[in-house]
Amino acid sequence: MPIVHFHLVEGRHDDAAIRTLLVEASHFYVDTLYPDENPRPIERARAFASFVAPGHWATAGTLIADGGADAPYFTCLVLAGRAPEQLARLLEGFTDLVVRHLGCERGAVRGQVIPIDPAHWSIGGRVASQVRGDEIARRAAAGGSS
Repeated sequence: MPIVHFHLVEGRHDDAAIRTLLVEASHFYVDTLYPDENPRPIERARAFASFVAPGHWATAGTLIADGGADAPYFTCLVLAGRAPEQLARLLEGFTDLVVRHLGCERGAVRGQVIPIDPAHWSIGGRVASQVRGDEIARRAAAGGSS
């Protein structure tokens, strides 16, 4: 899993900045969730941006098209059971990346972590709890750590 979704107002941010945000967010995500794995499983990461027309986004009751403030929002999905410290680090780190790359005011950025029960997530069409359990068993049999 790690999936992060940035919700942005269309036309407010430079494409190069958005591309950099997505790449850095992907690496930050796997570094945070898998600190003991080397190499980090970057192939698991998904990062994307969705854009909303300025006339379809209101901040503090004012449409962006009418002068409302830029206020990006992100959601990140994680399999349930992660340590609260990891979740807090994700919220802080994704906010840092938005501020750094998109030039937004920190206090205007909002985000959430959405924990997903592994029984309710699939990887390649298989239930995540089974896929991850198989990975852990293979590492244990090979003498590695989980």
